[in-house]
Amino acid sequence: MQTHRDSHEKTMLSPEYRRKRYALFLLRTFCLAAVYFLLWEVTWVRWTLVLTLPVVGFYFFSLVGWRYFLERKMQRMRDQVS
Repeated sequence: MQTHRDSHEKTMLSPEYRRKRYALFLLRTFCLAAVYFLLWEVTWVRWTLVLTLPVVGFYFFSLVGWRYFLERKMQRMRDQVS
């Protein structure tokens, strides 16, 4: 039977997985900022920023917040089983 520690190391809760997700988020954000910097003179590119910022913000908060909610849910399930 698989232990809790084994499942913790192989899932979204592992620090290695989180670091990978954060690094990919930063890479995408820097690339997006570079595109905006290079194409700022184009008018429609400025208007896409209105859509892009909420999407990037939502992704960031979901990236940071999902761990908290997942751990809280796991704790509630452990409490119910105990």
